[in-house]
Amino acid sequence: MFRALAERNRLRIALILEMGPLNVSEIVYVLGLSQSNVSHHLKLLLDAGVVRRSGRANWAFYSRNRGEPMTQELVNAAFRYRDELNGFQEDMKQLAYCHNLRRDRSRKFFDSVGEKHWRSLRDQLPNAEEYMEFIQRNLDSSKLVLEVGTGGGTMIPFLLENASEVMAVDNSREMLNRALKSVTAERLIDRVDFRLGDAEHLPVGDAMVDAVFMHMLLHHSGNPLQAMKEAARVVKPGGVLVLVDLAEHTDAGFKEVQGDLWPGFTMDQLKEFVKESGFTVEAENRYNNNTVLALAGRKGAE
Repeated sequence: MFRALAERNRLRIALILEMGPLNVSEIVYVLGLSQSNVSHHLKLLLDAGVVRRSGRANWAFYSRNRGEPMTQELVNAAFRYRDELNGFQEDMKQLAYCHNLRRDRSRKFFDSVGEKHWRSLRDQLPNAEEYMEFIQRNLDSSKLVLEVGTGGGTMIPFLLENASEVMAVDNSREMLNRALKSVTAERLIDRVDFRLGDAEHLPVGDAMVDAVFMHMLLHHSGNPLQAMKEAARVVKPGGVLVLVDLAEHTDAGFKEVQGDLWPGFTMDQLKEFVKESGFTVEAENRYNNNTVLALAGRKGAE
């Protein structure tokens, strides 16, 4: 473990993965190394238990292994002194640009989706009826619910059955316009606040909402961990998070058609995102023949 982290480029890899998962091509881009060099370093880090790999073939992503306490302490210590590592700030700039490229790709996809195509995309997703009770039970009767990645606004009427107001955020103008038309047609517009913005940089003040709802969002997020940290920032102490997303899958055609950045997640990955962001997991379940994962968490009092 010490030998793996003692080499500068391997330490750089461990530090950038502290900010969220990356695939080999992205690590190559951020660090400016050859693919063969990066692959060699990743193998040594994997063998030492510093990182872990998930996914398959060109869908494989690498992330920090937080299951080993000693490894975690070592990388945490290195991260605290990261500014003393020559070139680290440049790595962070390249990493931020990499995350921006992901977000831009996702936004452009949804901005280009026509009404007919949008209906087709929704019809391909698992049936939401199976997990609606989970959402309702864990959101309880929150006064103000923030829906991150509202899309066409199809979940807003359901959220308003219990919430007084909904704040709906999406980074696609096309999707927000579609949601606005839908909510206006249902005469709910006076209870909905629409805002244009990214999940990783929410246009919402600190501790402003009672609950955060993310439905089929994270697999479109440029940086899922950062999106979860933003959710923790904007929710009040004691507030709740309800997260529903796709389980990890191997359907390349589905991923491409849906414009997904990630091939779903494992339950352990989602739990890690939730815990790293400052929430305590309170409920979890699987639906639609294990193709959908649902988690609920609560932010601790400050």
